[in-house]
Amino acid sequence: MRRFAPLAGALLAGCVATTPPPRPDPAMARVIAMAANQVRRCYRAPRIGRGGGGIVTVLNVAYAPDGTLATLPALAGQLGVTAANAAAAEALAEAAALAVTRCVPLRLPAAQYRGGWDSFQLTFSPKAMA
Repeated sequence: MRRFAPLAGALLAGCVATTPPPRPDPAMARVIAMAANQVRRCYRAPRIGRGGGGIVTVLNVAYAPDGTLATLPALAGQLGVTAANAAAAEALAEAAALAVTRCVPLRLPAAQYRGGWDSFQLTFSPKAMA
């Protein structure tokens, strides 16, 4: 699998795609934002305490040309995990992964598959979904 080429961060109500500089091609940024919008609709928030709302979950995702998953989503990391909210971290990671698996196949432009949407990162933030 090639290196993940995530997208620069436009917040999409809790599910965003993110990338380090340099900024991706604007056309590819739109395609990956389309993916984030589709996955966001499949997200079901777990029952967690108030402190869990500050946890941000980042998943690596990889897709086949037909929009199905090439591999299962993998946890890239979580931000905002503290001793007080650590119990919610696993539930939030699982909810994010389930959203990705529920939303296949993604409907994205096949012509741009090798151009960047074959693998990227999705970021889930419960605070942004509120």
